Amino acid sequence: MNDQQDPPEQKATEQPQQTEAAVPEPEPVAAPEAAEPEPTPEAIEAEIEAPLAEEETEQPEEAFWDYSEAELAPAEQRCPVRMYGPRCGRPIYAAPTGVDKRPVCLMHSKDLDKSHEGFQKEFERILAAGDVVADFTRFVFPSVRCPDRKFVARCIFSGATFTQVADFSWATFAQTAYFSGATFTQNAILRGATFTQAAYFSGATFTRAAYFIWATFTQRAFFREATFTGGADFRLATFTQAADFSWATLTKEADFSGATFAGAADFSHAVFTGTAHFAPLEAKPCKFKDSVLFQDARFQDYADFRGVVFGEPGNSTVRAVFSLARFERPERVTFYKTWLGQTLFVNCDLSKLSFSDVEWGRDGERIRLYEETVALDDETAEALKAPVGSRDERNYRLIAETYHQLKNNYDSRGDPWTAGEFHYGEMEMLRRSSRWPRVGLTALYKYASQYGLSMAWPLRWLAGVLLLFTLLYPLAGLRPVTARTQATLPVAQVKPITYWNLPEATGWFPRPVRLVGHSFMTTLAVASLQREAAYYEPAYGPGRFLGILELALTSTLAALFILAVRRQFKRGGD
Repeated sequence: MNDQQDPPEQKATEQPQQTEAAVPEPEPVAAPEAAEPEPTPEAIEAEIEAPLAEEETEQPEEAFWDYSEAELAPAEQRCPVRMYGPRCGRPIYAAPTGVDKRPVCLMHSKDLDKSHEGFQKEFERILAAGDVVADFTRFVFPSVRCPDRKFVARCIFSGATFTQVADFSWATFAQTAYFSGATFTQNAILRGATFTQAAYFSGATFTRAAYFIWATFTQRAFFREATFTGGADFRLATFTQAADFSWATLTKEADFSGATFAGAADFSHAVFTGTAHFAPLEAKPCKFKDSVLFQDARFQDYADFRGVVFGEPGNSTVRAVFSLARFERPERVTFYKTWLGQTLFVNCDLSKLSFSDVEWGRDGERIRLYEETVALDDETAEALKAPVGSRDERNYRLIAETYHQLKNNYDSRGDPWTAGEFHYGEMEMLRRSSRWPRVGLTALYKYASQYGLSMAWPLRWLAGVLLLFTLLYPLAGLRPVTARTQATLPVAQVKPITYWNLPEATGWFPRPVRLVGHSFMTTLAVASLQREAAYYEPAYGPGRFLGILELALTSTLAALFILAVRRQFKRGGD
């Protein structure tokens, strides 16, 4: 857009005469020339926000008002407020002393008693001027009542202040709508509004309630760094493309019940001071069809994720990220009937959250958290990369912490069965992070009893150990117990029975069978610490060493079996 300024010698003759009470007819602002390329939404957003930041925060106050002393003659004054492109240029409005810091026009004046009729007339003139750009940058609106209205032009409300109720209910914005940095001091009603192109509310402040119920955002929606002081109502809203609520502050109730996010949604670093609802409404769940980020978000009160849909099973590109999220009242956070198979919770305390009838990702028969499989080149998985110098594929100990928190969570809620599955995952991560993941103590713990969760595995190993030592003892030799307790000959002179010195044949059992039988009874006697119950005992040093080794193994396996039985009873015998 081009700045329309009159040559100095013509200003006195062309300026219309007016009184303080009259509303001057503003000079038209020319549209961009047809030969100029159409600016992109990003370029317009940058053009709008840069002056706002530059003039209102960084520059001294005098830099905001760009006119010389010669231009301050009563008939020559022009509003110096920077808009999209040029300065405003409208005639100065005679506001009461002290209302405005510097003289500005009717549209930019903060005078609450200014002519509503004159303001509305200029507002309508701007809208009727064409279908390219309707520039309302930094306007101070006394009231806006535009229900069911269709805005054909690209509307720029950036930096505007709405001092009364702003009613855009069921309005249609056919072009990109800019409300960046706008302030709504009363209720903002955008109920059922349709944004056909992108909608920018970045940095906007909603002092009272903001109603976006049933609103439809066909293209991208930006609420980055927006502040909702009086509550945010996005029930049943539809976001067809990306929705950016990052760094937003939602002081009171934030309600997204029944909303649909077809594109990626970003709530990272958002602060939910009041209740946050992502629950079903009218039998319609809150649905995130693409990825959603709650990374480093803060939930200071009740957070309701009942029935929320985080993507779909099998779609590896969709994920929900709660990494570093802080739940300051975890007992008031609920996940219910929700699929969490591709949800990241790393570095998020889950010990006291309520997980009821949720579905976790699985690998065969065990629960597998998404932290184990998410691609490490994803920026949201940065914390899962292995520490420098580690040989591990990823940070397994950090994943083990998440499993541990969930194990404690389900244990405290009386669900030892699911707690056991998270215990298995925790131990698997610790095994993988150990120096000897295949033959270390943690690995042996897994092989022996599935980390204390299986009764069958210790029994199988116990049977195997008994069989093994039954076959080993004859190699070292077995001697009669009586040789030590009752024999007349010295023990050293009693010749042990072995595979090469079979016992005498008495009865109808063959001598090899009698040897194995004696060895088996010896094995049972050693395992049960009942040495006197058998006829034979291990002979010589190798035999006694085998006895010590057998006792250690069978005692450990018996303890693991008892632990598994105890866990089974805690599970209710399932």
